[in-house]
Amino acid sequence: MTRFLVAYASSEGQTGKIAHHVARRLENLGHLSRLVDLMAGDSEAGADECDAAILAGSLPLSQHPAELTDFIARHRTALQSMPSAFLSVSLTAAHDAKELTALVAVVQRYLGDIGWTPGRVELVAGAVHDRELNAIERLVLHRIVDAHGVTRHPSGHTELTDWAELDAAVAAFAASVQPADK
Repeated sequence: MTRFLVAYASSEGQTGKIAHHVARRLENLGHLSRLVDLMAGDSEAGADECDAAILAGSLPLSQHPAELTDFIARHRTALQSMPSAFLSVSLTAAHDAKELTALVAVVQRYLGDIGWTPGRVELVAGAVHDRELNAIERLVLHRIVDAHGVTRHPSGHTELTDWAELDAAVAAFAASVQPADK
């Protein structure tokens, strides 16, 4: 049985929902998971107590949260010494190839700047939660989503996350990790 750290920094809630889903998926696959919300001050939780790590961070305005960056800086040695994956969550991940190329560059620059090389990087589409946004943010995000032909849900909660794709990525990563007792 492999012990996974699932640490996340979520600005509007979708990355948290994704991290909770990942932790449940790992447990359904027979592993242990330790879920850590970096935005709630849980950043002192150590990566050294786990066999593998999956870190997830939202990417509003092309910036991952400082709490995620700080956690990686503090635990870089442990993260580099174990199998690790990074989930970068943004609306751009649901768009066309040209925008995905730009997103890949943003994520690669971020990882290079912080000096962490995860074994796997996944771009995960996020969501628009109108209740979590101020009027300007809502206007901007609605324009972006509308420009890409996405039909917004009348409730104001438009989810773009591809859960089946995420499940496949998590299962593939988990299968690549050797259990600690081997």
